[in-house]
Amino acid sequence: MPKLNQRDFNDEPVKYVTEKHVACVFLLDTSSSMNSNEAIKQLNEGLRVFKQQTLSSLDTHAKACIDVAVVTFDSDVKVIQDFAPVEEMELPELKAYGNTAMGKALETAMDMVTMQKNKYNYAGTPYFRPWIFCVTDGGPNDDYRESAERLKWMENNGKAIAYCVGVDGFRADIMKQIFDPNNIYGLKNCDFTGLFKFVSSSLDALRNSTEESGSLNIPAPDTMFKVPLD
Repeated sequence: MPKLNQRDFNDEPVKYVTEKHVACVFLLDTSSSMNSNEAIKQLNEGLRVFKQQTLSSLDTHAKACIDVAVVTFDSDVKVIQDFAPVEEMELPELKAYGNTAMGKALETAMDMVTMQKNKYNYAGTPYFRPWIFCVTDGGPNDDYRESAERLKWMENNGKAIAYCVGVDGFRADIMKQIFDPNNIYGLKNCDFTGLFKFVSSSLDALRNSTEESGSLNIPAPDTMFKVPLD
């Protein structure tokens, strides 16, 4: 492993450096179509519920060992929050407009995951395979092919695990070109509250697990379903 220095990651120190951490970047579609059916409103509420449930269900150590980042993509890609303990998670009101720069957003998320792993390694902190958790209601308007290849390489080499959850109208055919088809889910009725409760419980279960697979083994809400492989 090449020698790391602090230019390879942000300056915030890792809390509870000897405890095993899990990092999750939420990659959120904020394109104009997310205004339909109040999806963007439901997404904002889902994020609030995620933070509330995670903080209410975990002890002090656990709260500091789940590191969350938020990236949005519309016509631009914005890092709303770099990795920080979930107790420090910021919740700005997300707005929906523009196109869907998912390819660029994936590159940003993969770069962030790599830097966070560098940070853990520099501090000597053990960690689970980081998560990239994408939520979309469509498909990319930009070139996503190189990003898809890089993501596939990262997953095949145990560098990260990625999930995609699509709401009504999302391009499952394209998502299968980007994400592992086994990790693509649909979501009915824009039930982001149910989704993020599920993610909170899954991250908590992973942190207490001895497995490295990062599988979603918590029962999913009724509004969430696996997308058929064919």
